[in-house]
Amino acid sequence: MATTARPGQSGRSGWGAWCASAPGLVAIVVALDGPPDALSEAAFSMHMVQHLLLEMVAAPLLLLGGPLTLLLLADPPWLPRRVLARVLRSRAIRFLAHPVTALSLFSLVLVGSHLTRVYNLALEHQGVHEAEHVAYLATALLFWWPAIGVDPAPHRLSYPARLLYLFLVMPVMAYLGIAITSASRVLYPYYATHLPPWGASALADQQVAGWLMWESGAITLIPAMGLILLRWLDDEERTQARRESRRDFAPASSSRTAEP
Repeated sequence: MATTARPGQSGRSGWGAWCASAPGLVAIVVALDGPPDALSEAAFSMHMVQHLLLEMVAAPLLLLGGPLTLLLLADPPWLPRRVLARVLRSRAIRFLAHPVTALSLFSLVLVGSHLTRVYNLALEHQGVHEAEHVAYLATALLFWWPAIGVDPAPHRLSYPARLLYLFLVMPVMAYLGIAITSASRVLYPYYATHLPPWGASALADQQVAGWLMWESGAITLIPAMGLILLRWLDDEERTQARRESRRDFAPASSSRTAEP
């Protein structure tokens, strides 16, 4: 898993890591320090937007930049290549990064935080709220890691397996969205006394939040599955081109050998 870096490559790769991960970093800044954060205390729908930005936008964009690959190439003094490679090979990472574990943790945190008292507790206590954000982003990164397939991972998924993997989380998000939208009462007492500034009722705003959760699966996961399908077709085309090239080369080589 470790790679070798050429002299002078460290600085360029380190800068490249930041540039490649810039869209994901921007999404995190918008989620945690932008309008969704400013309105999250008064509107459940904006709070949902904040969390979906972290889980369904920031996490995959960060991983598309290949941060682990670039860090292995850069070999920065604060995280030497040998240390990072050892961590990636550790039993803990192999367990957490296993697709079954990653999907289970992502689903558990997503459903458990919204359908228990944890969500309302996070609204009332800043420390719990920050821990909730860390849990959302961390489990989202674990979830997207096997699906994106850019960085080295302990468990590699084939393209069909990646498509199935992403498909399996869609019913989870749909179930949670339907549960929130169809609730006949305000699920979180905090929002019963903190109403949106645009005049919507707490229950109406909660229904919008549930709809956002429901639809976010289609809005983000289907394009991601389309991208994986395109990569699959591109790899198949390259593999076929290599096979044809070898077949074309083989007779020419044998004829030149037979001439003497």
